[in-house]
Amino acid sequence: MNYDNTDLHFLHRHCIKRFGEEEGEKIYFRASKLYAELVVTTDYQNSAEAERQLKMLIFPVIAYYKTLRAFGYTEDSALGYVRLETEKAARNCADVLADQKRKLFPFHAFKRNIKKFMASKFPAPACKYADLCVRGKKISFQIKQCIYYGISIKFGCPELCTVFCEYGRIAFAGLGPHIVSERGKTLTEGHDQCEFAFVKGRK
Repeated sequence: MNYDNTDLHFLHRHCIKRFGEEEGEKIYFRASKLYAELVVTTDYQNSAEAERQLKMLIFPVIAYYKTLRAFGYTEDSALGYVRLETEKAARNCADVLADQKRKLFPFHAFKRNIKKFMASKFPAPACKYADLCVRGKKISFQIKQCIYYGISIKFGCPELCTVFCEYGRIAFAGLGPHIVSERGKTLTEGHDQCEFAFVKGRK
């Protein structure tokens, strides 16, 4: 099992380019092996959406990061390499979101489908949200439990939380300019929840 069908489908090519053919192949092979182990040993709690996010993004990122650390790269260096790949995946996600919405996507349609959108981006039971408020030109809610935060902590790499937060910021930018994503305090910063809002932007 490799990265071909994940959000980091370009990783093999990038490993060869960054680390050279010999070491790049070794890093990619070991990351793929660890990724496969994570996939087959995880209980997805009957959540197809959580399974999709874990297989497509979270496990690929964790496996690559842990592999770089095992190869002797410092935390800062490994995070830097992982961030480059994750940012590329986030930009791809932003492009998909931009393509999915109509050219003049009305904010009221987004409001009407906000629960479906949240179920796909913050899947239960791995994620839990509260205080959803849909009013006027703003949608706000809090994330009490986050799949990205929880899995990063579980596998001993909380430093990846900031990488996943940045992924979300870049990906949600694909809703613009008609819908603007805003974020307040976060679990990553030590708070007890993440604060999110989607605001009507310009036409």
